[in-house]
Amino acid sequence: MQTKMKSILSHQYITAFKSKLDIFDQFMNIGADTNEISKLEDFIEVKLPESHIDLLKTYNGENRSIGFMGGFGYLGIEEMKMQWTFLKEAPEMEAEAINQVEKIKNTLYCPKRIPFAHDGSGNYLVIDFNPNSKGTLGQILYLPTGDPEPIAVIADSFDDFLNLIIEKIESEELELIDEREDWDEEDWHMAEIYFQNTWENDWSDIAAEYNTKMSN
Repeated sequence: MQTKMKSILSHQYITAFKSKLDIFDQFMNIGADTNEISKLEDFIEVKLPESHIDLLKTYNGENRSIGFMGGFGYLGIEEMKMQWTFLKEAPEMEAEAINQVEKIKNTLYCPKRIPFAHDGSGNYLVIDFNPNSKGTLGQILYLPTGDPEPIAVIADSFDDFLNLIIEKIESEELELIDEREDWDEEDWHMAEIYFQNTWENDWSDIAAEYNTKMSN
């Protein structure tokens, strides 16, 4: 039953994007198979959340960046391996700042943080398998290695993250930029088409929303 619920959630997530963009599938790669996902989990030495696995089985990353992860690019398996290797091999250093110090360990790079999205400028969304004492195993972090911003918990789980982004699509805080009307149909591949988040300060505002929920 639990696995079925995860599948339903990933389906709802995809449907939310498709409801805004009729050619959504054209931006996405063919899904990964079970063997590819097992090899990924062996490589990064963790078991991924079922809802993340469901997404990878449907779409193994983007073939053209569309902002599938709240405006950030969605990493496929090979991209995850590459970015995870970077986080693993980077020299140890403390974070510039931390939003929730009791939930997040004070290190910038850690192989137990699994990247699943990025902005192309060194900033990631990661699944945290090494939380601090009051954190949650599998919590979702905004991990800015390219900008001097605080690391922040934005959701307690990958499921919670998916639900968050569904809410942002429905409220149009995650908006579709679609410039096809400025192009002839045969030239649509040159049009700007992507999902853009409208919240300020990257993910710091989302972290503030999370903190408010936790304090209520």
